[in-house]
Amino acid sequence: MSNILITGCSSGFGQLIALALARRGDRVFATARRPEAVDDLAGRAEGLPLSVHLLDVTDAASINRVVAEAAGEGGIDVLVNNAGYALRGPVVSLQDDEVARQLDTNVVGIVRMVRAVVPHMRERGGGTIVNLSSAAGLVGIPFEGAYAASKHAVEGLSETLRFELAADGIAVALIEPGAFDTGFFDNVTESRGFGADHPDRPVFDHYHERMMAVGGAGRAAPQPVVDAVLAAIDHPDGPFRRLVGDDAELVVRIKRERPFAELEAGMRAAMGTTA
Repeated sequence: MSNILITGCSSGFGQLIALALARRGDRVFATARRPEAVDDLAGRAEGLPLSVHLLDVTDAASINRVVAEAAGEGGIDVLVNNAGYALRGPVVSLQDDEVARQLDTNVVGIVRMVRAVVPHMRERGGGTIVNLSSAAGLVGIPFEGAYAASKHAVEGLSETLRFELAADGIAVALIEPGAFDTGFFDNVTESRGFGADHPDRPVFDHYHERMMAVGGAGRAAPQPVVDAVLAAIDHPDGPFRRLVGDDAELVVRIKRERPFAELEAGMRAAMGTTA
């Protein structure tokens, strides 16, 4: 049994991961930013070794409070950094504060969590950190430039953490999901600069309809991602990267093995624009 702290458990992967770990007997400290989400998960987890705490990864005070609580209740063996969201809109529509918030949540939030948790892991002689990235951390995605930028940053940050923390017995693993049916795509934040009359709106509509038609809106059941996280926790000496999802594997394989022009042509075709 491990003591596991997870961020971003309001819904989606975070909630599924938290419940799966608790059901198998791990002690889970699940966190969420909104009080109503805390109450909802607490109800779902009744009778399980799972406690739910208010935590906002952009607020160092809330992080330090929850980490201290978890450390005082048996310590922290595993940290799962799952909190994040997607900002939608062409890059030219994005506002400075929107991009700053995207990076603050998806990237700096991980830095804050690691800074708070690693000293406790060092005292215990080791631990595991699992970071949730995305296929968008490997391939740029139209109309999700800020999200892709944040996940590309998570990739580099995770590599660096793995190098830096290995001597402390702290393993770092990276999960790179494609599109899955978690409701994530129903809860994206659209840039306020991307109004109905924006000149790129018709291109986005074409691209979105095309992705919906081919299943790119996240129709795959999310269990493989949950399984990948559990595998990373159970086998800290396993692979650093775990790419999950047929769509993710396809687009990454094209980028790595074929000329970039082929990837570009596919993206432009999906957008309905000429190469």
